[in-house]
Amino acid sequence: MTGEKNLQTLLATLKPVQREGEYVYVLWPHGRPLEPGIEAAVREAEGLTVVLPRERAESLGLHYDFVAAWITLEVHSALEAVGLTAAVGKALTDARISCNVLAGFHHDHLLVPVADAPRAVEALAELSAASRHVPRPELLLRNETAADRDKILALTGEAFAVSPVTGLPVDGEPEEVDVLRRLFECEDYLPEFSVVAVLDDEIVGHVISTRGWVGDYGLLGLGPIGVTPRLQRHGIGTALMNDTIARANAAGEGGIALLGSTEYYPRFGFVPAASFGVLPPDAAWGDHFQLLPLAVWPGGVHGTFRYAAPLAGE
Repeated sequence: MTGEKNLQTLLATLKPVQREGEYVYVLWPHGRPLEPGIEAAVREAEGLTVVLPRERAESLGLHYDFVAAWITLEVHSALEAVGLTAAVGKALTDARISCNVLAGFHHDHLLVPVADAPRAVEALAELSAASRHVPRPELLLRNETAADRDKILALTGEAFAVSPVTGLPVDGEPEEVDVLRRLFECEDYLPEFSVVAVLDDEIVGHVISTRGWVGDYGLLGLGPIGVTPRLQRHGIGTALMNDTIARANAAGEGGIALLGSTEYYPRFGFVPAASFGVLPPDAAWGDHFQLLPLAVWPGGVHGTFRYAAPLAGE
């Protein structure tokens, strides 16, 4: 069967399929006979690199660093086809996913960080849909309802399964799930500031802001905010943030406080809260405790910010 050469056809018929299991790169010991289970091999001047299932490498006592998911592009691309690897690489680069490509006779194969596999499949599916001129579903933002809460809590558990502080997997239920569960029931819950993002009838993101205080002056305390992992870095978090800010201005709120990344949140206008005289509940938070003064910010507000009880650890 002749492989396809036309790039538009290749992209339109792209079908990314993830293999079972986890895979690793190993530098094969010099002079050691090859073992069963090797999936790919590359001979270099420095030695032989092999790709094999993680459990097989461990059973053989072989060292590895990178643990990958294996994604096969189930379209028969000709080896002389031009542009497919570049297009796939750009889609994954835009999603900030690293990728190692293996070209077979019939298919191209991608090895991506195992934690990023769902997002990689999603990004490649979107690339294919765009090539077929299939319109993307419209993102809907709306108030959450009590019927949404089990889905919101499940989404939050997935979004915080890897700690944003340590970068390591969390044992058991992430603490953000219990905090959110209690925020729904606390006296500082504000229903108009608990917002879900819905894509193709699926809840894919959520943000909540609850009442906080500096002395007697009420502010919004934002968080947690979560997006389903396979769709992170697709603009859903940005949409939720912008919607929250618009709602807060429309409601006459003076400002929004949060604890978060000093690289991400300044794009929305957040600055270190201390520069406005609003101090964090914990001095160690430093500039990570941020404030967005809104249209009716009065000035002259000074003191330590007080979150709703569940966020304050009460």
